[in-house]
Amino acid sequence: MGGAALAHMEANAATASPAPALLEVVDRDGLVRQSWRIERWPVSIGRALDNTIVLSDPHVAAHHATIDVVAGVDATPAKVVVAAGETKNGVVVGRRDRIAGGTEREIADDGRDVELQIGRAQLRLRLAGHALAAEQPMSAVADTEHRWPPTLGFAVAVLAVVLATAWVETDPEAVVRSAGMVVLSTIAGGAIWCGLWALLSKTFTRQSHFGWHVRVFVVASLVLLALSIVPPLFAFAFSWPWATDFSFVAVYATAAAAIYFHLLAVEPSRRKLMRGVAATGFVVGVALSLWFNVQRTGRPGEELYMNHLFPPQLRIARPTSVDRFIGGLAPMQAILDKQAKERGSSEGDDGRGDDEE
Repeated sequence: MGGAALAHMEANAATASPAPALLEVVDRDGLVRQSWRIERWPVSIGRALDNTIVLSDPHVAAHHATIDVVAGVDATPAKVVVAAGETKNGVVVGRRDRIAGGTEREIADDGRDVELQIGRAQLRLRLAGHALAAEQPMSAVADTEHRWPPTLGFAVAVLAVVLATAWVETDPEAVVRSAGMVVLSTIAGGAIWCGLWALLSKTFTRQSHFGWHVRVFVVASLVLLALSIVPPLFAFAFSWPWATDFSFVAVYATAAAAIYFHLLAVEPSRRKLMRGVAATGFVVGVALSLWFNVQRTGRPGEELYMNHLFPPQLRIARPTSVDRFIGGLAPMQAILDKQAKERGSSEGDDGRGDDEE
C-alpha cells in the first residue's frame, strides 16, 4: 500500500470515524444487484480474496482500487479518496473522470452518492449523510403483471369484433370455418408477437413482462379494428368520403403508441429515447403513405374502398336523385375531353414520326 494511502489512514485515526456506508452494484437500469455495508475504512476492491470487496470480473486487477473516507473537521465536509492500484483500466468516477493506475483522487462529499466504474461493474457509494431520493411509484409495467382480468376483457372484445367481421364478410355456408381460421390466426399471431417482445424484455431486464405485452397487443388491436370500421361507416352513413382519406394517420399513431409501450418493458429507464423511436416511426410511416398516395392517385388521401357495404338501415344521408347525380358529373366532361384530345394528339405525333422514318 502506498504512502499516500497510509497517510489517509493515519488522518482517519486522528479524527472521528466516519459513519457506516453502503457500496452497491447497480445495473444499467439503476437496480441494485449486490450491496455491502461498510463499517471500517479504507475498503479495498479487486479480484484477490484478501480484498474487502471481491469482484469476479476479468477486467478488474487483483488489487484494483482503495476507497477511503476522511471525516470532516468542524464545518469542513468529508472527503472520499479513491486510489487506483496496479491496474491497466483504472477507475472511472462519475461519467468521464478517469483515475489512472497508481494515482488517486480526492472527492469532496457534496451530499450526493458517488458513482464509480471498476472493470465492468457500476458501483455506487452511499454515505450516511446522503439524502435519500423520494419513493417512486411502481411502474405500470410491473403493476399490470398482477392484473389479468382487464387484459382478458380486452382480448374477449377483440375476438368478438373479429368474429362479427368474419360473419359479415363471409357467405353463410362457410362462416363457421372462416370464423375458426380467423380466431386461430389471431391467437397465434398475438402469441408470437407478444412472445418475441417478452424475449426482448427478458434479455434486457431479466423479466419477461408477458402480461404487459399481451395487454398492449389486445388494446392496440381493438383500436385498429375500430379504425377499420368506424371511418368507413361514417363515410357510408353520411356520404363523407373524406372520413377515410387520412384514417391511415390514426392507424400509424396507434401502431407507434403500441411500439412505445412495448419498448417501455424493454428499456424502462429510457422513456425519452423510446418516445423518440416511436415518434420517428410514426413520422416516417405517414410521410411514406402520403408519397405513395400522390404517386398512385395524384392526391395525398387514400381512395375510398369498402370490401362490403353496411346495411341500408345505417344510411343517414338523403339519397341523390338521378338527375342531380348526372348533373354532378358534368364538370368531368371537360376533363375527359381534354385527356382524350391530348391522347389523340400524342398518338398522331407518333404516327407522323413513323411515316417520316
